[in-house]
Amino acid sequence: AAKRGDLTVLPSGERVLRTHRIVNAGDRVANFDILTGDMVLVDRVSYNFVRPNVGDPFVFATKKIPGLARPDGTPNDQYYIKRLVGLPGDTLQVKNPELFRNGALIAGSPAFEKNNTRKTEARYFGYLWSAGGQPGPFTLERPLTLPAQRCFAMGDNSSNSFDSRGWGFVPEKEIIGKAFFILYPFTNRWGLAE
Repeated sequence: AAKRGDLTVLPSGERVLRTHRIVNAGDRVANFDILTGDMVLVDRVSYNFVRPNVGDPFVFATKKIPGLARPDGTPNDQYYIKRLVGLPGDTLQVKNPELFRNGALIAGSPAFEKNNTRKTEARYFGYLWSAGGQPGPFTLERPLTLPAQRCFAMGDNSSNSFDSRGWGFVPEKEIIGKAFFILYPFTNRWGLAE
């Protein structure tokens, strides 16, 4: 087989990217653990035809989120990635450590179940009603109903995530797409985003 770097071309012409990671049958291939500096592939097409699903790891523009403006008041023109926990019209509430959507325990992602049951060995410590445990404008201590055309984003690490609880709603028109693959770096995070 011809070899260029970590890309191997097999005699059949197929290309194999060697990550130097061995995965046994039944093992997890990837974790949704996107960090600053990770290169993420985003499906920018699907949400033009279907509504995002609660539980999706989604990417959105921050320019039109007033709670993320810079100290001088100018818009923060960046992209953020969080987990979608609420759609327009949904009612959200945290009853520590659980997150409720429309009166029922939230469902739609394995991360929800892990947080709701505090899977601490996997670094899921449950949900807090405010961002980082600090008072904020959009706490979930009491039921909060999302306005029209607004979504709610939260990080999987609820106690350390600065998210919609601290800066507000995500306008539907600012949603870029669903994160679906962590392309770089080639670590244990490489692979499908959950």
